[in-house]
Amino acid sequence: MKSSTTIVTAYFDIGRGEWTANKGFREKLARSVDVYLSYFERLAALENDMVVFTSPDLEARVAEIRQGKPTTIVTVDIKNKFKHIRSRIEKIQQDETFTRKLETRQLKNPEYWSPDYVLVCNLKAYFVNKAIDSGLVKTPLVAWVDFGYCRKPNVTRGLKVWDFPFDQNKIHLFTIKKGLNVSSLQQSFDFMIGNHVYIIGGAIVGSQEKWKEFYPLVTECQKVTLENNIVDDDQGIFVMCYYKRPDLFALNYLGRGKWFDLFRCFKRTALGAKLQSLRILLSRK
Repeated sequence: MKSSTTIVTAYFDIGRGEWTANKGFREKLARSVDVYLSYFERLAALENDMVVFTSPDLEARVAEIRQGKPTTIVTVDIKNKFKHIRSRIEKIQQDETFTRKLETRQLKNPEYWSPDYVLVCNLKAYFVNKAIDSGLVKTPLVAWVDFGYCRKPNVTRGLKVWDFPFDQNKIHLFTIKKGLNVSSLQQSFDFMIGNHVYIIGGAIVGSQEKWKEFYPLVTECQKVTLENNIVDDDQGIFVMCYYKRPDLFALNYLGRGKWFDLFRCFKRTALGAKLQSLRILLSRK
């Protein structure tokens, strides 16, 4: 079965293998390149068309894992290409007027101290847009799925091809809490500062046309955030996007705290397509 969805993902080594507890980092943050590649092996087992952005030194390893499946690998030197924006992120993270706003327990979260982490998290819409603009997407739907999304073997639920009849008139975001209500720009900043997570960053789905609307919105929200001397990963940015353009989005509930249930909740089966469509209508927001 040919899927209607191309998967876009990316991986760059930001030194996370060194984020170990004995060096003062928060527990369970450390993940080496080899660990990420082992996670990717599970996502890569899907036979969907796939576009992978990575550094030149990892191109061969990514290609080997995909084993001839329909894949385009695009190499990027992100340290040079995005050095100015990275520098701006780092400056804010080191500014006391920003750090004083954070609860002490939040200071060990990488979105508040690692410029590389914040940078790569905020490039997801850029990469999808780049894939579309470069003519690398031949399917109606495009899904961003994190390179390391499949941390456990059963995340993909044994699927060979992932497909689901998502509404092509929406960008589909996925939530782990119900009841998201953002009534002001300041409230979206409060979500960032307080690290209140509703929308996950690990998966986003939309038509090529809707991604073309989503990308400039993401860019606008990123600029507004930096102009207000705040940095955050993708989750907070997506909350602001939802505040600015709620009409563009469908919020799809995965379950409370169920970060990795995308393929369980949204997969096409003969009976499942009808049931899942009903489930979406009942579970949104």
